[in-house]
Amino acid sequence: MGLLNASTLRTLQYGSIVIAVSALVACGGNNDGNSPGATVKGTAAVGAALANATVSLTCKNGTGSATSDSNGAYSATFKFDPPCAITASSGNVTIHSFAAAAGTFNVTPLTELLLSYLAGQLGTTESALLAGISTNSTFQSALTNSTVIANAVAGVTALIKKLYGITLSPGSFLTLAFTPGTNGPDSDLDTLLAAGAITSNGQPAASLVTAAVAAGAASPISGGSAGSNPTGGTGSSTTQ
Repeated sequence: MGLLNASTLRTLQYGSIVIAVSALVACGGNNDGNSPGATVKGTAAVGAALANATVSLTCKNGTGSATSDSNGAYSATFKFDPPCAITASSGNVTIHSFAAAAGTFNVTPLTELLLSYLAGQLGTTESALLAGISTNSTFQSALTNSTVIANAVAGVTALIKKLYGITLSPGSFLTLAFTPGTNGPDSDLDTLLAAGAITSNGQPAASLVTAAVAAGAASPISGGSAGSNPTGGTGSSTTQ
């Protein structure tokens, strides 16, 4: 076979580049807004599944929505920047949670309580924390920090053990996938309901919320401003 001359070789190389770039664009590599985004999913439950609930997500950037199935499972795929406030409503029950990233984030009375604990750490109220997720850089920094979240979950777990003598199942009640009617996080909710830690409308008991805010305030988040690395208390103060 004869060698290609320089002009022909340059033409072939240019054609290859055009084909490669076209393929990247076709696959969404230019992030032009046509890609589906990412998925936030989980289970909405208050002991029983929160079936056919309207689930709304309001994020730092982007909004999404879904309807839970008969098992309380929801899934929303959309373009967003975390964190996201999550609200699940069905009948007279409205409960809240948050998503720190794409993935599994449940909506239960425990996640409602977690938000109260985090609000105490941040020196605010739960309602202000939820409203500020899309605008407040301090809240955004805290609610996307894995250390802060893990410590807050540990703090809530310790508080429930102290006040009710109930040991929650291993794993994070915020992110551990579960199905109502099974052991684990769902049976924890049933136990809390029987103990009076959860009310009939799916809310944490008022005294428990007050204790969670106080426990959070006793373990404040430091370094929570934008661009820094916030760290929360370990939750140890709730067991003393």
